[in-house]
Amino acid sequence: MRLLSALRHEDIEEYIRYLPGIEVLNIVENKRSLLDALSSGKYDLVMISKDLPGSEEMDLLIEVLVSEEFKGQRVVYLYGEYDSYCDEFIKFLFNHGIYDFYVGEEITSKDIERLIFKPAGRERALCYYKSHYDNELNTVFAGQKNKNKRLFKGKSLINFGFGSLLKINDMRNPLERLIISIISNQATGKSHTAWNLSYCFSKLGYATSLINIDRGYSANLFFDIDEVYYNLLDFTIKNNMYKDILDNCFRRRNLSVITGKLGVEEEIGSEDFLKLLYCIRTKSDITIIDTRTGLSELTRLSIKNSIYDLLVFDCDIMHFHMNMSMLEELKDDFVPEKTIALINNTNVRSSSHKFIYNELINSGISFKDIAFISSCGFIGYELMHTGLTPYQAAADGYKGFLSDMDSLLDRLGTKGR
Repeated sequence: MRLLSALRHEDIEEYIRYLPGIEVLNIVENKRSLLDALSSGKYDLVMISKDLPGSEEMDLLIEVLVSEEFKGQRVVYLYGEYDSYCDEFIKFLFNHGIYDFYVGEEITSKDIERLIFKPAGRERALCYYKSHYDNELNTVFAGQKNKNKRLFKGKSLINFGFGSLLKINDMRNPLERLIISIISNQATGKSHTAWNLSYCFSKLGYATSLINIDRGYSANLFFDIDEVYYNLLDFTIKNNMYKDILDNCFRRRNLSVITGKLGVEEEIGSEDFLKLLYCIRTKSDITIIDTRTGLSELTRLSIKNSIYDLLVFDCDIMHFHMNMSMLEELKDDFVPEKTIALINNTNVRSSSHKFIYNELINSGISFKDIAFISSCGFIGYELMHTGLTPYQAAADGYKGFLSDMDSLLDRLGTKGR
């Protein structure tokens, strides 16, 4: 079977990849890529999720999928959690001959295999609809025993009795959309922190966007971004295409990276930045802004529009005083209650860490929190151009780094490993 996946769910797609009978599995990340893939290849089955990003309307996309041009190609639709629009949309699928669909926040491996290999037909789909999407009933109707469902645990696949496999919308929507600015008046590992944080959030299932506006645009090195994306930021601004930036930028699963040309020092304009930020944050669960080192107008705007600010220190006393001077310059734009002071590249047992920590305490500033990362810069140089992050590569020898990162995720209102 030739299968095209537009699910945006790494674990489900990884499971499908190793199913017997799947000869070809191609994966797309947005609606435009889906249309491009359809025009360049022929598939037996297309699996699509409601969460697929893109400016194209989903009902129009469905009409394309079932058009005469793609006759004989079956469609499976994962709706996700039931909401007030669900029933009308399922009726729409019925009217277009799509009977293989799934409604529910969680899905089992048996359900995935049934959707792929056992087409439902109108009668079974109608029973599923009338049962108000009773997935246990749907499994029985399909003639499958409700046992030995599989559960992903890390990257391993294990049997787990009656357990469920995955949450389709797992942690996709935080209680509020987060905008996190990362600021510093000196080179203290700000971009390295943004690199790791953005990966961690996206791995947890959040639709994450990283806006890199630091001079030199180092995100290109960290994420091994192809040169084809280097002029995208300038092109987007010059052609007033702000709303399309997330459809066209560098993507890795549910992580979007917006950055300029490697090595360029020029800063984008304030108005352009605000337009980009608005278009990005409305489509992202979490937006991280890697600001320019020092206090620029864009740094000030980032702080004004953020939910949290990460003020990155290291154990250098000169850098400490430069950061404190920046806070004085910010004046009323600095809000300590939403600022986490982050001591980076530190050893909590060292005298230098204790000195910086005590200076922060004695400053009298009521920071939201004081956090630290023991070795944020570790193996950073070796991992450039590899597509990996230090958080991914950390092993037993760096448990302290992993726990520090997870603690920071908790402080930001999300959940670590």
